[in-house]
Amino acid sequence: MLRLTIDGNEIELYENEPVNLSYQFSNLQEINASSSNFSQTFRVPLTKKNQDYFGPVNEFGLIPNWDPKTKVDAELSYNTIPVMRGFVQVKAIYVQKGKYADVELVFFGETANLSRDIGDAMLTDLDLSAYDHTLNATNIEASWSGSLSSGAIRYGLPDKGQNWFANQTDNIWSTSNPLEHGDFTPYFRASKLLEEILDGAGYEMDSDFFTRQSGLYLLMNNGHRSVIGTDNPETETMLVGLTTDLTGLTAHNPGAAITAWSESTPFYDTGSNFSGGSTFTAPFRAFYTFKINLYGRTNDTTHEFSIVLQKTSVTPAQTVWDIFDGDYPGALFNDQVHNFTSDPILLNAGDTVRMFYEMANSGHTLNLDGDNTISPQSTWWQVFDITDPSSGQTVDVEANMPEMKQIDFVSGLQKMFNLVFIPDRNNPKKLYIEPFNDYIASGTKKDWTNKIDLTKDITIQPTTDLQSRQYEWTHSNGKDLVNDLVFKNAARVYSRYRVDDPENDFASGNKEIKSPFAPHVASYIPGTNYAVHRMLVDTEQADKRIKNPLPRLAYWNGTPAGEINYYEDDNSTVVTDTDYPAFSQYSALNATITNEDLGYGPERPFHIVQANPLNTLYYKYWSPFVNQLYSSDARKLTAFFRLTRSELATFEFSDKIYLKDTYWRILSISYDATSDDLVKVELLKVLSDIRDCTWLPIAINKATGEIQFENATGLQTYTLSALFSSCCTKYGYVHDATAQRCYQPFEQ
Repeated sequence: MLRLTIDGNEIELYENEPVNLSYQFSNLQEINASSSNFSQTFRVPLTKKNQDYFGPVNEFGLIPNWDPKTKVDAELSYNTIPVMRGFVQVKAIYVQKGKYADVELVFFGETANLSRDIGDAMLTDLDLSAYDHTLNATNIEASWSGSLSSGAIRYGLPDKGQNWFANQTDNIWSTSNPLEHGDFTPYFRASKLLEEILDGAGYEMDSDFFTRQSGLYLLMNNGHRSVIGTDNPETETMLVGLTTDLTGLTAHNPGAAITAWSESTPFYDTGSNFSGGSTFTAPFRAFYTFKINLYGRTNDTTHEFSIVLQKTSVTPAQTVWDIFDGDYPGALFNDQVHNFTSDPILLNAGDTVRMFYEMANSGHTLNLDGDNTISPQSTWWQVFDITDPSSGQTVDVEANMPEMKQIDFVSGLQKMFNLVFIPDRNNPKKLYIEPFNDYIASGTKKDWTNKIDLTKDITIQPTTDLQSRQYEWTHSNGKDLVNDLVFKNAARVYSRYRVDDPENDFASGNKEIKSPFAPHVASYIPGTNYAVHRMLVDTEQADKRIKNPLPRLAYWNGTPAGEINYYEDDNSTVVTDTDYPAFSQYSALNATITNEDLGYGPERPFHIVQANPLNTLYYKYWSPFVNQLYSSDARKLTAFFRLTRSELATFEFSDKIYLKDTYWRILSISYDATSDDLVKVELLKVLSDIRDCTWLPIAINKATGEIQFENATGLQTYTLSALFSSCCTKYGYVHDATAQRCYQPFEQ
């Protein structure tokens, strides 16, 4: 007997009303699809017991208890055996003869809930405060060893707008030009972020795959040059000016500070950092940009004067900005608007600066106009811009996340690694997440040969109706230097992979599997051997940052050799390290054939590797599925089976179903849950492993650069004739027809 419970309340059913259920394998893959396991619509009578739950839904003028906008837990069971868990939706109310009423329902399985429970929340909406930490050398170094937040955060060196390069006179990262703490950038472990997203939506995760993928990280940057902390630079700006004309400034050597600046309206000091009418105190270590507007005159047009910004927290005071550098003639100054903006100036927390003037000759005067306005004909100066603090602040982890919806991060991982999401039968809020290949390999073998109903038609079809003419796997265009170069020259995203089936006259349409992530391509900093991700815009402008960069995933590559110098915690001494932290699209920076590649297809790298990895996303996670679908031996079978309710309650889509002499896997199951009638099952033929190519690369001869191959029988060779040259080029290598050898190409 079929039972329906909604929010713990048993609902009375019509005895003979069919409740047709449908289970589909595609629901395990398309986690943000609108459909799921479901029932056809069915009716329940509005009995007194049912009306106690739904309320007077049949009364036109009354408000019922049931809220059609709210999901509530529901369960279908048959003789105590759970059939489906999920929720119901009221579709309509039918009133017959003004007396009898039915409630039309549809039942949805639990797999539809994940996308809805996560909703439209962004990564920045997560509560990641448990991972907040101080931005200093100690924590940056701890991240490299995996001891910062147990390895959840590691710091790398992507170029986020610094536009690093080296030449003979200006070597990067030297003791005289060390790295700021803010030049380093945190990456967050992808598996931990996925766990946080699911936890926030009320789910838990069980995944052997993500346990193995502990080296996969998300770049934490949303367009800022430095790391975002709890200190907000926007609240620390100031603009001060003259309320009246300032006359008779006569100070000769050693000059004097201007002390008549006002911070009162229309001027301001948002961070209370200005004092004494003269001095701005830096609230934290950062780069400060100043602007000044000068309007006035001197009493002698033939002599010079200077106005500079001085740092007074050091002895002697240090000039950090020459506004008028001491040889500016009064004739060019008088009654002219002079508006200047400084280069970014590095100040430590507590550093003080002031405006300082000096007349070149005694007896000469400088007059500055001030009318209590921020106008060109008045005199004022301001802290125009402050970067995020470059050291010492508390890193706000969620604020550094790229602009991305949480569900897009989850579905992006699915599109990369061909993941399936399997709810636990006893707890739909617990998800088993594994790649399709691993899930299918874990299935139980079951013999259904004697369960098939031979009195019904058995349909065997080729898979041509499941195929598209063209499949394309691609990331999104990151618009940085390297990605943009590839896109403009090749009209595609870096590491795209395409499968065409021109031999199938019946296949039609194109299918694109597109991840929301941009390729994290490592390339050399000009003039160096440092391979980093250069997240720069190709522009002549000084600011080369990507303002709203797409999210990027990368593998932690450890700390390869390469000297870097950076400030110690106190920002006064410099640390020299012989290694630098590296991230790339490969599971090892100096990748070889057996490593993993976060590109869908093989692509010529922009830094030296031993050999392109065989294990691209397409080859490792998608090709077994696609190769079986496109095989000329592929078949789909539709038949009716006599299955018990216990068998229906315990089947898995990973099961291998044996029919006579062939194994099949389940695509869909449909049946009437109110009866023991036949069950309609669609199955796909399980083919033995189909090789991606006759010869597969297995190693490289480092001395010669030749690629070694192996066939299905285990025969190994370096010789590859022209007949099998495609087994070379499809994995990104170069085939030499004369030598009948295959070689790793040089980096781009």
